[in-house]
Parts: sequence; structure tokens; C-alpha cells
Amino acid sequence: MTEEVDFLGQDSDGGSEEVVLTPAELIERLEQAWMNEKFAPELLESKPEIVECVMEQLEHMEENLRRAKREDLKVSIHQMEMERIRYVLSSYLRCRLMKFPNQI
Repeated sequence: MTEEVDFLGQDSDGGSEEVVLTPAELIERLEQAWMNEKFAPELLESKPEIVECVMEQLEHMEENLRRAKREDLKVSIHQMEMERIRYVLSSYLRCRLMKFPNQI
């Protein structure tokens, strides 16, 4: 996971600017959004650009795993990391969905 990911962020004027993040920075932003959403009493602003980029990154990781040797220990570690990222992503989305009835 050494390649960089294009990420559309919001600048202070409300316009969008393209930011290049490493996969580690992207996951860090996802984890921060997840924790913020989890502990906030109200529904926070959506982060669709993070969700999209993480999903693309997961697809890319799956492609890499399909090409790797199955008996390699790195494959098992990569699979566990993918499952961890999927858990954080689904938990983030689940937290947001649970807050929707409160917003109506």
C-alpha cells in the first residue's frame, strides 16, 4: 500500500480541492470520522469522499491479493487488515444510519 490516493476535500470557501493522501493517511481519516460519528450525539456532516476512496482502496487490495501466493504469510496479514478496514467502514456507516430516525 505505497501508492497515493486522490481525495477531494473541501476548502474554506466551500469549493473542492484535490488532496493526495497515502493509504495510511486515508485510513487514519476514516478512523477519525468513525470515532467522531460514534461519539457525537447528532448526525455529523457526511464524508462520502472518504468512503469512496476507502472502497476503491479495498478493491485494489483485493486485486493484489488475488495475484499473490496463497501460502505467503503476508497474504494472511493483508486479509486481516482488509477485514479490519471493512469493519471500521461498515461501523461508520452503521453509526450514521442509526442516527437518521433522530433527525426526522
